[in-house]
Amino acid sequence: MSNENDLQSQKEFYASRTHAHLQPREDDAYSTKLVSRLVESAGIRSDARVLEVGAGFGRFTFELLEHCDSVVALDLSESALGVLANARDDRGIAKERCRPLCGDVQSLDLWKEEEPFDHIIGFFILHHLPDYRAAIARLAPGLLPGGHMVFVEPNRRNPLYAAQVACCPDMSWANEKGMFRLSGRSVERAYQEAGLMPQPTRRFGFFPPQVVNRFPSARRFESGIERMRLFEPMLPFLLLSAQASRSTPEGGT
Repeated sequence: MSNENDLQSQKEFYASRTHAHLQPREDDAYSTKLVSRLVESAGIRSDARVLEVGAGFGRFTFELLEHCDSVVALDLSESALGVLANARDDRGIAKERCRPLCGDVQSLDLWKEEEPFDHIIGFFILHHLPDYRAAIARLAPGLLPGGHMVFVEPNRRNPLYAAQVACCPDMSWANEKGMFRLSGRSVERAYQEAGLMPQPTRRFGFFPPQVVNRFPSARRFESGIERMRLFEPMLPFLLLSAQASRSTPEGGT
């Protein structure tokens, strides 16, 4: 019952606020950076079919479409996916390249209707889930042999996240508390339990989107900071990657 309450709370939260910081926008250097890091990690190619978990309003979806053939945008919120669909149409993107899909990743049986994907990815979604380990286990069978599952998540060691939650009117402790429980090591274990091969967790980034989008010079400075060992444990973003076995399971085709 608690999971149902959590899911209903998330639905109401995303339907009742504007969430300006999550809306898709043109020339979003912050989104470009995060998507580029994920694409590089997963080896996403131009012919790839991708499932984006927790696509929301589409902040990262449209940048992702610059790197792959198609995206199925999965999210719990119908209202958020409505914004995504409108933005897709406004940008002239074909519907078959960007298909919204409303559902709960922890209960939706995707594989009855969807073919396996080349990649399953998500931005800042795992820490919102009541049980991200179970979600990873449900998603893993939807990867093609050799495919990648990659998530970008907050690094709980970065002290600025607590300040962001406290100061941002579109965020709440109830919906963000999961970031302080999630760690790279725990996600790596969840990947292993799901039969995937985890890759070492990587940390990157430094400045918030307000700085990255406004000051191009900050992006160059950020690259230098990422190379400093002193800052590495506290860099704000975790890149959590795993790969499915390249061999076909017994009984498969």
